[in-house]
Amino acid sequence: MNKIYIKRLIKILSLVLVLAAIVGISQRYYMTNISNTGIRLRGFYLEEPDSLDVVVLGSSEVYSGFSAGEFYKKTGVTSYPYAFEGNPATLWKYELREILHTQTPKLLIVEMNGVVYEDDMLYKEASIRYLADKMTLLPEKRELVSKYGSDEPLSYFFPIMKYHGEWLQPERMGNALTLLKMDLRGHSLLKGTLSHVKNAPYKEELTDYDPAAEQDLHPDADRFLHDFLEECRESDIEHILFVRFPHRMTRDKSITALERFNRAGRIVEEYGYEYVNLDQFCPEAGIKKPDDFFDADHMMLSGQIKFTDFLADYLTDRYGLQPTQLSPAQKEEWEDCVKYTDALYPYYEDRKERPDAAK
Repeated sequence: MNKIYIKRLIKILSLVLVLAAIVGISQRYYMTNISNTGIRLRGFYLEEPDSLDVVVLGSSEVYSGFSAGEFYKKTGVTSYPYAFEGNPATLWKYELREILHTQTPKLLIVEMNGVVYEDDMLYKEASIRYLADKMTLLPEKRELVSKYGSDEPLSYFFPIMKYHGEWLQPERMGNALTLLKMDLRGHSLLKGTLSHVKNAPYKEELTDYDPAAEQDLHPDADRFLHDFLEECRESDIEHILFVRFPHRMTRDKSITALERFNRAGRIVEEYGYEYVNLDQFCPEAGIKKPDDFFDADHMMLSGQIKFTDFLADYLTDRYGLQPTQLSPAQKEEWEDCVKYTDALYPYYEDRKERPDAAK
């Protein structure tokens, strides 16, 4: 009888282990956030510890305006965009802790769009999930979920609870395969870059505004910015640069955002950090409006290349960046990234001529 019970127990345990493995694999590659943001953030954690000299934190302006492959080609300096759509200042201090958990960048660039938001964007559930789904620091994740999570806190730790209803969507399989291949390869080929290839409907540039005017931030955004700046002070990062990426001024919302950028920039400078509105360098970088823009806030690939090339020279001159010291294997990986980045350009030229072109 004992042998029978033991056999049954072994079968039950085996079934439990198989089910756990299926759930674990499904949550990692399928029942999880597998948008371009999920893939980008996963790619960051695949980078070898202490291998990135520059990290760019921010919103969608970052990954549509900055190319780590192009930056490496120009400078020999490794970088990565720790960025996702609608990334609010609410989350920046958690992101900084995540970054410093595996990397010790010489330069952190903070794209500040996430500090000009209203409360609907500051507490947007999708943004909180983008970060929480990929966080590795469990105490920080618990704190984040307890403060800003929805009424289903367990779903942040077991994403299958959130995404189980989406398993029939055909595009999920393609993205799941992308994640699997990236894990097997051990690094992201394009280092998180996303490229727009077609302009949105044209809108005239507004001219009737004061480029130096200021407007108060949302009170919560103001508080989150101060919290983040205190966090920056406690870090050992050698250089932290706060910036505004290039934008087009096509609506009243654009003017409001600029005025809040100006206010946030002054707060940053009061803490002793640098703030630069990089939009002012568009002529020097050869960026044309609207030609190199997808919409008011995001550049197309043509603008991304020009802006990254400018940023490479600008940051090298400003901070004396030197090529990153890499092992032969790491160097091969980054040369692979450059190869795929270069291959993207002719694909872009072909793709943008198609009537359905969007990204």
